[in-house]
Amino acid sequence: MTRLLERLHQAGFDQPGSHYQFVYVQACTQQTLPIPPCLGRGVESSGTTLYPAPDPAPERGGELVVEERIRRCIGLLMAERYGNELLFNLQGHWQAVYRILVDKGYCRDSDFDGFDAFIQQVMPEKVNKPYKKESVKQISKTDFALPFDRWHYDPQTSTTRKPYDRMVAVARRFKAFLEENGL
Repeated sequence: MTRLLERLHQAGFDQPGSHYQFVYVQACTQQTLPIPPCLGRGVESSGTTLYPAPDPAPERGGELVVEERIRRCIGLLMAERYGNELLFNLQGHWQAVYRILVDKGYCRDSDFDGFDAFIQQVMPEKVNKPYKKESVKQISKTDFALPFDRWHYDPQTSTTRKPYDRMVAVARRFKAFLEENGL
C-alpha cells in the first residue's frame, strides 16, 4: 500500500483537486484506509464499517465477484428450456460453456487443466449433466474449437443439423446470461 501511495505522489495525484480513497474489503467488513499526511493533506479515514454477511453470493465493492456471477449464469443455463425439455441435456454441452468462457477471456484456449480447475470452482451444486474434463477435451476434434462467432454448420463434419443447432443455442444463451450479469 505504501508503494502505491508513493507512486501516486510521483504521478502527481496529490495535487489540489485530486481525490482518491482506498477501500479494503474483507468478508462482512469494509475499511477505508488512512492516507498518509504527505499525500492526504487533511483527508481522514472513515474507519471500518460492518455489513451483514452477504447472502447468497459474496460481494466486493458492491459487485458480485466474477466466480459467483459465472456460477449464477451456469445455474440459469441449467434451468433454461428448449422446447419441452432442458436446453443443457448432454455432457458435450460443457464444450459450449468452455468456448464462451475462452472467448470472453476467463480461460485460455486449449488449457483444459486450467478450465477444469476453474469450472470446479464455479460449478453450481446441481447441474443437468455432470462436468467431465474428457468431454471438453473432445472440442479440439470439432467445429466448436473455433471462436463462437466463427461457428458455422458444415454438413461434411457434422452428421445432422439438430446437435449443431442445440450447441449453438447453449452457447448463445450462456453468452447472453454472462452479458446480462455484466461479464
